[in-house]
Order: sequence, then C-alpha cells, then structure tokens
Amino acid sequence: MKKVSFAQRLLNIIGRGPVTADDGTALVELAVVPLASGPLLADSLRRNGFHVVGEETFNVVTSVLSDYRILVPRSELSAAQAYSETVLDVP
Repeated sequence: MKKVSFAQRLLNIIGRGPVTADDGTALVELAVVPLASGPLLADSLRRNGFHVVGEETFNVVTSVLSDYRILVPRSELSAAQAYSETVLDVP
C-alpha cells in the first residue's frame, strides 16, 4: 500500500482531480452588459450561429438584478468577441 502524505490527501479532497484536455465546450464569459441590452445581444449571437447562455447577475450591494452575463463555449469565444464588438460598437 502506497503511503500518501497529509498534504497530498488534502489536495485530493479539495482538488478537482487531474487536469484534462479541454474539448472547447467549457463555457467562458464573453461579456457582462446592462440588463436591458443583454437578452438582445444574446439573441443576436444565437441568430448568427453561436451557442449562447445568458443569465442575469444579482448585485448584492443594491439587491437588484443589474447586469446580464453572456457565456459561450471556449471554441467560439474569439469569433463571438469579434461579432459582439461590431454589434456593441466597442473600439
């Protein structure tokens, strides 16, 4: 039986396991936009072939929904950034 140190056991408990190769389907944050324009941008991205997930963000300080977080698969991130910059007119 292999002896494992306390530190290694602790890392195994709180760790997420071995690092695996990313297949590009992991969701990453594309943008956080105002709540009023978030669903419109998400819908525009969907109509252009992106796989978008959108969710409202809750501001703990003011206790209101204030922003909209847009997530896309990692494999689509660069193309979605380029598209969203043209839609949002971001330099």
